[in-house]
Amino acid sequence: MNKKIFILPLVATSLFLSLTACDRTPKRGENELYITVYDGGYGTDWIDQVSKDYEAKTGVKVVWTADQSILDRMDSELENPESDIYMSHDIRWQEYAEAGQLEVLDDLYESEVEGTGKTFKQRLCQGAEEVSKLEDGHYYKVCYTQGAGGLVYNKTMFDQNNWSVPQTYDQLVALCETINNAHIPLDDPGQYVKPIGWSGADREYYWDYILFEWWAQLGGAEAINQYKAYLGDDGKYSTGYQVYNPSTNHEEFIQAYQYWRDLIVANPTFSNTKPQDAKLFNVNSMFASGQVAMIPYAQWAKYEIQQNSGIQFNFDIAMMKTPKVTGAKGDFNYNVGFGDSMVIPSNIPDSSKENAKDFLRYLAGKEACKTFVDKARGAFLAFDYSIVDLGDLLNDTYIASVYSKLTTCTNVNVCSMNPVAYINSASIMPWIGNTYYYSKAFAAPTNDAYSATTVGNNIYTTAQNGWASWVRLAGFGPND
Repeated sequence: MNKKIFILPLVATSLFLSLTACDRTPKRGENELYITVYDGGYGTDWIDQVSKDYEAKTGVKVVWTADQSILDRMDSELENPESDIYMSHDIRWQEYAEAGQLEVLDDLYESEVEGTGKTFKQRLCQGAEEVSKLEDGHYYKVCYTQGAGGLVYNKTMFDQNNWSVPQTYDQLVALCETINNAHIPLDDPGQYVKPIGWSGADREYYWDYILFEWWAQLGGAEAINQYKAYLGDDGKYSTGYQVYNPSTNHEEFIQAYQYWRDLIVANPTFSNTKPQDAKLFNVNSMFASGQVAMIPYAQWAKYEIQQNSGIQFNFDIAMMKTPKVTGAKGDFNYNVGFGDSMVIPSNIPDSSKENAKDFLRYLAGKEACKTFVDKARGAFLAFDYSIVDLGDLLNDTYIASVYSKLTTCTNVNVCSMNPVAYINSASIMPWIGNTYYYSKAFAAPTNDAYSATTVGNNIYTTAQNGWASWVRLAGFGPND
């Protein structure tokens, strides 16, 4: 059995790209560090400030670039690196590590982080260590952020109308009815504040952040951990499709989808008009201008909504803990974006590798951790914040609410270290095949194709039909 057979196309493609491109390797000075950051919902104020602080402390000049297209050329980048550190979502780090293109970070993980009395490994947030190393026992990445998601709400509007933050699913349904019945007028005649605004055209998956927490509430962390192991009841890779059985292993996931249907599909007036067609820009503008009271989002909400809409909040916002369904086993936080990575290419000078590791070690320190929360406006790095004094940052209701979710809920994630999963990441996910049902179900509420029963059966059938080929792509045989 050879689990590395999937690397060959990756290396061949990268080699071709590197041969057909000019040498873009920066002319590194002895005291320079080059970083490329995915330009997403965290902005660039944080990397700018952290870089300045790091240079003042060490004398190493940080040259950073924010780039939305980095993933499109990551293969060629690692063959001929422009940067010493790459920070992004969706980096296929396991494949790159197997190909020998990433620096082994064992020495970083065992080193001490200045001012904390802890090693880098001890500074990680819960769950980060196990998703940062391969079966060979070596570390090849650092988790970027730890993430929180859920319903973000207009706290000022809630306070002005004496609306209580719902603690249970039934209270959430009742709140939506209350908001509808309040008929809070908008500028357009006959238009009133809606309970929830959501984007089905390009961000329907934001509903996952809530649905996954209902999944955890129903089945506990063990249900999600069993799912992301991708092993059959006999403990084999070849029967891993059984984790999608809606009658057993995936039952709670399908139940969570039913809760979403009962809230949103069965109550179309709870949502903005035609949410299945709504673009994120429009929905962000609705929330920022007070046209909707709540919006499903993640930790980057405070930065991205204002940046995307061009409207600065004139009210306080907060992220609520996901209201509990009947029989909930506790409060859970789904670590949104937990698979995001910070990696160091192996094909850079040794001095650059050491500077890169030192910068990552600095990120794990108290000062940088606090700066990130401040400048990213409520997002948290994937480190333990229990020793970080956030001070007056917690006076910000949004930052405080995200911090509360991260520290008072049981954190869960769907990052799998099973090779069948990470080699087939575009096919394997709770929904299978990157197929979501939120917009389709809302647009066709009586179509049985989008009922919980049919969706559950379709997911299971799709997994059964595709599993043998996915196992082969991961380098396993039919009896493994």
